Amino acid sequence: MVELQQPRPIIPRVDGQNLHILVDHPYVYLRRDDVEALAGIPPWGTGEKLLLDDDQVVDINGAEYYPLETALHRARYESLTPSKADAFLQWVEAELPQYLTPEVLEAAHRVPAFSEAYTVAGAARLLDQDPEISTGRDRLFDHMAELGWIERNTEGVDAWIPTSTATSRDWLTLRTVYVGPRRNARPYLQIHITNAGLTELRRTLAGTARSTTRPAHPTLFD
Repeated sequence: MVELQQPRPIIPRVDGQNLHILVDHPYVYLRRDDVEALAGIPPWGTGEKLLLDDDQVVDINGAEYYPLETALHRARYESLTPSKADAFLQWVEAELPQYLTPEVLEAAHRVPAFSEAYTVAGAARLLDQDPEISTGRDRLFDHMAELGWIERNTEGVDAWIPTSTATSRDWLTLRTVYVGPRRNARPYLQIHITNAGLTELRRTLAGTARSTTRPAHPTLFD
């Protein structure tokens, strides 16, 4: 399973059909069934001219994707409809780059709903319900700093702000709250932890607790 910094697809229309694109710089992934339909190539594993290993198809969020290089390879060498393959390859060369700009990727990134997010203090209370975790608001801030999720703001008000690592994976988001007397209240961007962030923090905090009570075992990537 591949974990992406840009977990939601960009979906342009190509020859009247959707093409799901996922980006994890510097890697680009195209949804397998979209590519096969657009380029006129047989489904993965059924063609007679397969030149690549099965690991060139990756599972992302429950769907199969080709790395861009694999999609281009299959279109060039395995298409049963050369005219469709040529049209697909021309689109990739001429049109795909406009969907890979930072502006497009940022626009495609939905801000998590606040109904699905918690203040750091609230998240700490939820995490503390786990028998393997003992934390609090300040300790949770320290833990997120160690993970590289937050950093001190170097411009304006001195406060914790999320890093791109945390926001791009939808672990943290910001919400405007107002502090001070009602008439003179000032806006303040408060860090909130999403459900996805809570799940990841539970994993990292429980792992830390276990490592202090039992020998560590070598592991592969999650």
